[in-house]
Amino acid sequence: MAALAQEVARSSPELKTVFERGFEEILAAKGGDRSEAIFRSAALIGGVVLARAVQDPRLSDEILESVRLKLG
Repeated sequence: MAALAQEVARSSPELKTVFERGFEEILAAKGGDRSEAIFRSAALIGGVVLARAVQDPRLSDEILESVRLKLG
């Protein structure tokens, strides 16, 4: 999702609809509090994007570890 979301953001409305449906399916599969599922998904995806964007491998690991710890 981290890599795909960036491409979908620049794509057609049709592809965005397909992506959105897939994301809705993921949220439904998680069950429980929808707001919490959205937050966790956004934090995880954003963490991966940031970790890939930085050059320092230690910082990359630190970003991923921080997300893991906070979302436990």
